Formats: sequence, structure tokens, C-alpha cells
Amino acid sequence: MQFVEELAQLRLRAVEAGSTVLRFSRGPIDKLDIDLPHQAAVDDRFWGLMRAIGEDHRPDEVSDRIAESVAKLVNAFQSAAPAVIVAGGTRGEVQINSATTHAETWLSKRVNSGVVMTAAGRLEKVDLRSHEFRLRDDVDNTVDLRRVKNDAGAAQLVGQWVMAHGTGILHASGRLLALDSVQVEHVDDPAAEYLGSRVVPLAEILASAPGPDPDGGIDLTDEEFEAFLEAARS
Repeated sequence: MQFVEELAQLRLRAVEAGSTVLRFSRGPIDKLDIDLPHQAAVDDRFWGLMRAIGEDHRPDEVSDRIAESVAKLVNAFQSAAPAVIVAGGTRGEVQINSATTHAETWLSKRVNSGVVMTAAGRLEKVDLRSHEFRLRDDVDNTVDLRRVKNDAGAAQLVGQWVMAHGTGILHASGRLLALDSVQVEHVDDPAAEYLGSRVVPLAEILASAPGPDPDGGIDLTDEEFEAFLEAARS
């Protein structure tokens, strides 16, 4: 247990210029820099958690104790910057948007509402083996879709806007996290009518606008015109 705890330790090593780069080192400081099987397992678990933070999704296998620590890390990210990039070696980068991550995703258990609910968004994840999909709504929140009934047909809709109906699984705060026993159907993208719209230049708008009519206006007699001028000068 002590070996695993030492292996998982993170230490701030440097702060670099730019958009404030924080560099960390992991593991005990008095050990050789040799990759071990246990170290690879810790790395896999760490990067899996980083990707889950970026997706604002708590995997089912994450224990409450680990989830509590991850929630603290999410709070730290949100306090530090609006956007965080976690990068390391051959693992690539994980981008985390503080505005679309929620500490409460990790803090409490999900509650099955027992009520059929609906979610709409772009279908962005399809897993035919587990029958679990995921959509992202128009305010960038994700909703997990579990046990999708029409999975084969719904899989053809990946990247498109869909409507999903299923039993709602809520966070304690009331936020919809997932739908269970789901039926998915295609719907039109609500922004489609605005996509590709031509921006009309100001010159074109002015050219098409009616100008003053030189023959328009009201007819005044000489006396009425003199009265108007006198009123204007007073």
C-alpha cells in the first residue's frame, strides 16, 4: 500500500512562462526512473481519470474515495484557469474546460428518478457492445445514454442531432446525468437554419432602402409656410 501511495504522489516541479505552465513530477524522489508494471497501471488510471474530467463523466468503476479526490482536483482546475491542458509524454493532451466540468459529478451517487425524461443534443459517442451512447446538448452538457434499445439504427446518427427518451438518472442537485433504457430518434439541428446564412453588407442594405421622395410631403400655402417659419424661429 505504501508503494502505491508513493507511486501516485504528484509534486510541483516548476512554473513556466506563457499561459502559466505548471510542471509536476510523479512518484518517489529517491527511486530510479524505471518504468514498472505497477507504474504503467497507475499511469493508465490517471489518464483515464483526466479524460473523464474533460468529459464531465464519472465512470462506474470509480470508487467514492477516488471520486472525492477527483472532485477536489476539478475545483482546483476551476479556480486556477478557465481552460486546463493536461499533457505528458506519449499520452497526448487532455483539454479541460472549467465552465463545462462539475465537481458534483464526482461527489455523490446518481439517483434513478423512475420518470421518463427527454434529452436532445448531438450524438457523440456510440458503443454497440455495451449499448451505451452519449450526447452533448446545446449548452455543452453531456448526458449518458444507457441500454439503448435501437442501438444499431441509432449508431448511424453519430455526429447528428437526436432526441433521447428514457428513465432519468439525476444528480442530487437535480441535473440530468443519464437516461436508462433509451430510445433514440433523429431530430433537426436547431441551428441548421442559421448555418450558412449570408451576411448582408451595410451598403447593400442602404442601396435597397427607399430614399426620400422629392415629390412627397405635404402641400402648404404661402401663408401656411410663413406661419411655419415664424413658429420655427420663435
